[in-house]
Amino acid sequence: MAIGIHPLTASIGAEITGVDLADISTETAEELRKAWLDHKVLVLRDQHISQEEHIAFGRLFGDLEVHPFTENDDGHPEIVVLEAGGDTGRTFVAAGWHSDVTWRAEPSMGSILRGVIVPPYGGDTCFANACAAYQRLSDEWKERVDNLVAVHDYMRVFS
Repeated sequence: MAIGIHPLTASIGAEITGVDLADISTETAEELRKAWLDHKVLVLRDQHISQEEHIAFGRLFGDLEVHPFTENDDGHPEIVVLEAGGDTGRTFVAAGWHSDVTWRAEPSMGSILRGVIVPPYGGDTCFANACAAYQRLSDEWKERVDNLVAVHDYMRVFS
């Protein structure tokens, strides 16, 4: 089956069809990488993969990082489990706007979010295309912001 790339909006996101993340060829990985660079966010539905397959998929895009502050999954330091409540003892919840580890000198290239158990409401997440936002600025605004420097402080939860 050929890979399908279906844009979700004019500026961000594409749904990918015809891909099984448990078994990806080098050719398909290259197509996904190009689609990711073009669309910034990829949605691959109904993927039933193990943690090992999740990690292997991530490695197709480059070296994986271990988050320095959050609780990682036992035995899989590359995976951060985001869950709250119940009997887990975990309380990590990112309820407000944030950007992942942008305080690093070289921020991460991206993140993979795999929903295993998603609540019927309240489990939303959002993504933004900063490149598209910048491109839509007037020349006057681009000139105003081009030489600005942003400080991302890891001591504050949300940048």
